Amino acid sequence: MIVLRIAGGIREHFGMRVTEWIMTGALFGWSGCLAMDPLTFDRSPSMAIIATYGNESFWANICLMAALLRLGALIVNGTFKGFRYSPHFRAGASIASCVFWGQIALGVLVAVLTADGSGTGVIVYLTFMTIEMWNLFRAWADVGASQRRR
Repeated sequence: MIVLRIAGGIREHFGMRVTEWIMTGALFGWSGCLAMDPLTFDRSPSMAIIATYGNESFWANICLMAALLRLGALIVNGTFKGFRYSPHFRAGASIASCVFWGQIALGVLVAVLTADGSGTGVIVYLTFMTIEMWNLFRAWADVGASQRRR
């Protein structure tokens, strides 16, 4: 019965949260790539900036935690009306993701400016960061709506 309730809650809110689901997949993907290849940062000059803050294992764990946090929030979002902190957790995952994608975009930009990288990465990672900023905006709007209902 609980599985049907969760599936119904996800289905009901999926259209409004589709970018959060997509970016959750991106975080899981990055986490897996970094965990499986401990030389990711060594192979790309574009990753030099993010590597100064931590190694692949550190960032794989950050991505995994943010993805799990968001996944949990998306699962309970709307399914369990009594849990009013779902938008707070969604916002937290978006903040962590903004920092992550922003650091990668910065690293790629620095690599491009020093003639060691490709500008396409800047566009891709800034797009991811922009999507996460949108997700953050939507989550905080839900926080406000939740507080007004109380």
